[in-house]
Amino acid sequence: MGFGRIFLFIFVFALLEAIVLGQVAQAIGWSVTILLTVLTAMMGSLMFRWQGLETWIRLNHRMQRGEMPGVEMVEGVMLLLGGALLITPGFITDGVGFLLLLPQSRRLMAGHIVRKGVMQAFTRAPGQGNVWVYQRSTGRTGTGPGATFNQDSDTREAPAVYEDRQGHFIIEGEVEKKDDTP
Repeated sequence: MGFGRIFLFIFVFALLEAIVLGQVAQAIGWSVTILLTVLTAMMGSLMFRWQGLETWIRLNHRMQRGEMPGVEMVEGVMLLLGGALLITPGFITDGVGFLLLLPQSRRLMAGHIVRKGVMQAFTRAPGQGNVWVYQRSTGRTGTGPGATFNQDSDTREAPAVYEDRQGHFIIEGEVEKKDDTP
């Protein structure tokens, strides 16, 4: 997406937001409109803190159990975006911001995003922790980067294997971490 399209999107969105703000102010008055805008920003700030803390705790619990915190990572990004939208004056941004901060809608969207992508875990040397990477799967078949390979030809569903641009293979599926100590 080029700079011109981004500028056009921001300009049209700001113009639409100003029109909606003006229409609401004309219907209920400017003082009430400004008060509502300030109240939504304050309420959004509180929701951001509360939901952010809850997501952070869930992320830490999953990492301590050795599980991949994919949904929680995506939710964290959605919380940041929702908080930023709520402090931006306007009713359209408030609506989208609240949608991203409400737990039910956010978890539904985050789960959908994670299901559409592939989570990868790269293990470092002991004591250095793990690196989690989110990558969207292309769903293409064939050869080269993004190609899908089926490992089994029998009737059960085989995990999809993708090749990234560096030639590494990514296997979709679940990971189980086992302790190597006796």
